[in-house]
Amino acid sequence: MLVRFVDERFEGRQEWVSPARLKVRWAAVDEFRKHEARWNRIDELGNGDDPVGRAAEVVFETLIDDDVARMAYRESGACRISNSSRLAEITGLSETLWAQCPDGFTDGDDLVAPWPVTEKIASAAVRLNPTPILDAVKKEESEARYEAIHGHWYRGRGSRPDYTIPADICIQTDNEYCKPRRAILRQWCGVEAVDRYDELAELRKEIHRVGQIAESAINALRASGRKQEAELLGRQLGTPVEMLRHSES
Repeated sequence: MLVRFVDERFEGRQEWVSPARLKVRWAAVDEFRKHEARWNRIDELGNGDDPVGRAAEVVFETLIDDDVARMAYRESGACRISNSSRLAEITGLSETLWAQCPDGFTDGDDLVAPWPVTEKIASAAVRLNPTPILDAVKKEESEARYEAIHGHWYRGRGSRPDYTIPADICIQTDNEYCKPRRAILRQWCGVEAVDRYDELAELRKEIHRVGQIAESAINALRASGRKQEAELLGRQLGTPVEMLRHSES
């Protein structure tokens, strides 16, 4: 295929090239430019590698199935929506937020919405269902405390030996990347949800403590030959002792 370079600096240069090297044929160049302009606008509205963007990624991974909506790699925080009605249910938002967004567009089977819409979707999903996010935050904090003392161990692959990231590097990484992200996630959950979650965590600890006391008392009664009293106490608790023992998770 003979290609002519239209920029004046090429002075009318022409080359024979394989069609496979062309992004599009000349007849489709206008639509191609529109497509490029739409993605350029997505980039303009996008976010960088910041705590809010990383928090949104956690929300999409935790609360929103990929076949509903997802954040794709290196798309400036935009989200791809495949099931608009289901996303509205998950977030409690009106579909018009993304369906009528002036900077959104269709790409294949997906509706692409820019970062400002993504952020609203993420924060709304968390407000509606904060517990899984707070569970993830709690788990990450527990791991961070452990790694702040012991470091992070990786198993080697093939001939590469196992290795451990030192504790001080783990602390630095958590302070720079993970703590700010967790703060955003808590903010999206809301003070009331966070307080309620913390209260339930303390309640679980107390239930676990009571379970241990009850088990000790029942064992003491059995050891002293007072089996009937031990069985009666177990029944009076109303909850199996084994459940009390494992209630803290």
